[in-house]
Amino acid sequence: MNRSGVAKRIVVGVDRSFAGMQALRRAVQLARHDGAQLDAVRAWVFAPTWRPGTLTWRWQDECDRAAQVYLRGVFDAALGGLPRDLAVRLVVTQGYAGQVLVDHAHRDTDVLVLGSPERGRFGRSRGHVTRYCVERAAVPVIAVPAPSWARAATIRRFAHDLERFSR
Repeated sequence: MNRSGVAKRIVVGVDRSFAGMQALRRAVQLARHDGAQLDAVRAWVFAPTWRPGTLTWRWQDECDRAAQVYLRGVFDAALGGLPRDLAVRLVVTQGYAGQVLVDHAHRDTDVLVLGSPERGRFGRSRGHVTRYCVERAAVPVIAVPAPSWARAATIRRFAHDLERFSR
């Protein structure tokens, strides 16, 4: 606990990319080191293509459940399951990822951990969520790159094809 009596919290944005899974591993390390709670956050957006207001609550519940399954799947892929030695809270929220993460990581003691995609052709980062959070978060943000082996062009193409065909 810190002086204000609020426990430290590590907030991690979760996705299935190599950088996202590396960020999850880093967040777990930080939470273990600091004795902090780990909040794993997955944001999702529901945009119906039919007339708004038509049975959307049923689809929203289903999207919420699917996001929970997704979160657990990323923990399984990155760490072999939820860590038993940490207080882990799975947070699923409807909204745009950057805004959800900035809103969730708002305490003075929070640290926000995100996967950082590689730079594009002209030096601009491809990660609009990471850029959004770095620019707007009121807490420290740690942008974690993908492992070095995952940055090769061939591996990226393979990962893209694998994810596309595994859906």
